[in-house]
Amino acid sequence: MEISDLRDEYPSGWRVLTQHDSVGYILDALMDSLPGTEYTKTELAEQAGVSRQSVHTHFDLLLALEILEPVEDTSPQRFRANAESEILTLLHQVDGAVNKQLQQ
Repeated sequence: MEISDLRDEYPSGWRVLTQHDSVGYILDALMDSLPGTEYTKTELAEQAGVSRQSVHTHFDLLLALEILEPVEDTSPQRFRANAESEILTLLHQVDGAVNKQLQQ
């Protein structure tokens, strides 16, 4: 078995977030959104520039990681970035560090 196959079979947390391009686009859109912005799955797909199917495919992961949270009593169901998400906080820090390095 190739090392890349092992990495795919037993991915690190980083790989879980980056192994599908669409997850990166969704995370990027959520990081760019204003706090409290609500989305349907279709609206999130449009904002991220991915298909609705991509949002649907990765939706359970985003909920399990507490990156997204459902907005109660909405129809159609709406979601927003979880303001308490440790992962989003860390991604914002990484984003800032990368941008700072690139500006030097």
